[in-house]
Amino acid sequence: MIDSQMLTACVVLAVGTYVVRLAGTTSGGTDIPEKLDQGLEQAVAILLAAVAATSALYDGQDLADWTRTAGVLAAGTAAVLRLPLILVVLIASLTTAFLRLFT
Repeated sequence: MIDSQMLTACVVLAVGTYVVRLAGTTSGGTDIPEKLDQGLEQAVAILLAAVAATSALYDGQDLADWTRTAGVLAAGTAAVLRLPLILVVLIASLTTAFLRLFT
């Protein structure tokens, strides 16, 4: 059964997404300043890095095991080398799996 708080959060996010998209289409396609555009791009990159770091280092309230962290580091290295996404995911999962197998 779905928790009422989860359902409320999903509805709020859906409505918020719709409102943002509607505002973008009804604004007449106005351009945003160059500095704001660059700042938003940097903010997105920082936010994604923060989510990746917390996902890699924490498992709920506890620190994650070192094998997960090693898998994320291997995936990060593969991503920096601009390998295809499927290879990045495979490298991360295989690294973690092999390390867990041998420890």
